[in-house]
Amino acid sequence: MTLRIAIPIYENCDLIDVAAPFDILSRITDFWYDDEVDLRIVAETASPVMTGQKVAITPHAAFDNFPQVDVLLVPGAYDVSNGKKKPFQDFIKAQSAQAQWVTSVCTGAIVLAEAGLLDGYQATTHWAGLQTLRGYEKVKVVNGCPRWVHDRNRVTGGGVSSSLDAAIYLVSLLTNEHVAKCAQLIVQYNPHPPFAGGDPCVADYDTYIAVAGD
Repeated sequence: MTLRIAIPIYENCDLIDVAAPFDILSRITDFWYDDEVDLRIVAETASPVMTGQKVAITPHAAFDNFPQVDVLLVPGAYDVSNGKKKPFQDFIKAQSAQAQWVTSVCTGAIVLAEAGLLDGYQATTHWAGLQTLRGYEKVKVVNGCPRWVHDRNRVTGGGVSSSLDAAIYLVSLLTNEHVAKCAQLIVQYNPHPPFAGGDPCVADYDTYIAVAGD
């Protein structure tokens, strides 16, 4: 069997939201031999897509006639308006109808919510987008700023760097804990950040105001 995983992208999506999960998911076949893995980045066309960090990503394929996937992972962006456009929304709605797992990182949860794909599910997103996500009344936004939230066949990750945590956890769901631990070790993911301010609950006031505004 083949495990099909797609990361659909759009203009101005976040580079880390795409690259970090792709890296982690690409490690599956190094440690798991039960199925083949078809991991691809897709977009409306096969032309390069400019990320919000001004690094272009060339998709492996376009939306048209793309095969049904088992796992859909939607990245976020500072401005997700391109992820709300009809071609992107149509693609994720169609794929999600039969996908085993529908997932997101960062504000990709807002893109899923726009498509109605988080209705009735617990979810999270980047801390700065939580209020926006709460605006979708059928979405059950969890308290706090978790690195990821798992509710049935939905996994939503927190902001940007949380994409690593969420992807490693997703690997454990797709394969097993051993494979996920191996993927975590091979990328040496054992974070000890230089400053204890990477969460709005612990950031000092000046840092928080500089990022969040008044």
